[in-house]
Amino acid sequence: TALSATIGNGNVAGVATAIAIGGPGAAFWMWTVSLFGMATKYAEAVLGVKYRQKAEDGTMLGGPMVYLKEGLGMNRLSLFFAISALFGGIGAGNMTQSNSIALVLFSDFGIPKWFSGLVLALALWAVIIGGIHRIGRVAEKLVPSMALVYVLSCLAILVVNITEVPGAFALIIRSAFSGTAAAGGFAGANVARAMAYGFRRGTISSEAGVGTAAIAHGASRTTDPHQQGIIGMMGVFIDTMVVSSMTALVLVSTGVWSSGLISTEMTSAAFKSVLPFGGAIIVLVSVLFGFTTMVGWAYYCEQSLRHAGGIKLSIPFRWVYCGLAGLGAIFQVKPLWDWADIFMGFMVFANLTALVALSGEVRKISRS
Repeated sequence: TALSATIGNGNVAGVATAIAIGGPGAAFWMWTVSLFGMATKYAEAVLGVKYRQKAEDGTMLGGPMVYLKEGLGMNRLSLFFAISALFGGIGAGNMTQSNSIALVLFSDFGIPKWFSGLVLALALWAVIIGGIHRIGRVAEKLVPSMALVYVLSCLAILVVNITEVPGAFALIIRSAFSGTAAAGGFAGANVARAMAYGFRRGTISSEAGVGTAAIAHGASRTTDPHQQGIIGMMGVFIDTMVVSSMTALVLVSTGVWSSGLISTEMTSAAFKSVLPFGGAIIVLVSVLFGFTTMVGWAYYCEQSLRHAGGIKLSIPFRWVYCGLAGLGAIFQVKPLWDWADIFMGFMVFANLTALVALSGEVRKISRS
C-alpha cells in the first residue's frame, strides 16, 4: 500500500505541473526536499510501528494521529491531523489522480472526461465498496513493473537526446537560483515560485513529511520499527530521486516545458516527440499509477475517519470518495492541486510537530 500510494500521477502530472508553473528550477527544489524527506519518512515509519494500536476489528491503526495522541498527549492536534488527512486525501490522493487520468485519455484518444470519471468511479467502487479486492491487488503488483517500464522509457528518451541532457541539468540548476524568463508558452517564473512549486510537488509526490507513511507502515506485520524506517526511506528515493527526476529531465531536455501544456498533457507530448508509442505508455502509466494511488489513499482517509470517531461513517464515506473521483475528472487541474497543497500543508505541520517532539525516541530506536 505504501509504495502503490506513493508512486502516482504526482510523478508524471505533478512534476509537469510544477515545471509548467515554476520553471525548470522547480525540479532542483524537488530534489532538495526529497533529501530531507528520506529522514522524515524514516522517522514516520519508526513511530508508526512503535505507537500503533489494535483496533476493535483486530487490525493495527498507526499514523501521526496515533503518535500525537499516545506519544505526546496532543489530542486536539491529533484530531486536526485526522481531519486534514481526510480532506487532503480527497484532493491529492483522489481528485487530482482522476483528473490526470481523464486529461491524458482526452488529449490522446479524445475520450470525454466525464466518461473517464464515470469509469474510474465505478472501478474504485468495485474495489473499496464492492469488495473486488483482486483488482486492487493486481494493480498494486503491477506498479513496480510499470515504474520500471516508465523509467526505461525515460532513459530511452534521454539517450536519444543525450546532447541535450547536460544543458537540461544546467538549466535546472540555473533556474533554481535565478528564475526563468518567459519562453514560448511559458509565462516566466522567479526563484520563489520555482522553490514553492518544487517543494509542493516534491512533498506530494513522495508524501515524505505528510505522515501517510506512518499509517501504512503502522499496519504492517513487522515488530521491527527500524526495518520499516529503512523501507520508508527507500520509498522516497525511488519515488523522487529516480522516477520524478527522470520525468523532469525528459520534460526539460525535449523542450516541452515551455510549450504551454500542463500536467499529463506535457509529459505525453515529451514521450510522443521521441517514442513511437510514447502516448500509449503515458496513458498506461497514468491510469495504473493514478488508480493504485486512489485505492491507497482511500485506506488512509478511512483510517483517519476512524480515528476521528467516525467509524460508522466509513461506508457512506466510501460512496462519497468514489463520487468525488468522478467529479475530479472534469474539474480544472490547478484548483485541485492548490486544494491538495493546502491540506497537505496542514498535515505536514501537525506531523513535523510530532517528529520533532519525538525525535529522541527515533534516535534510540535507530541506535538499538
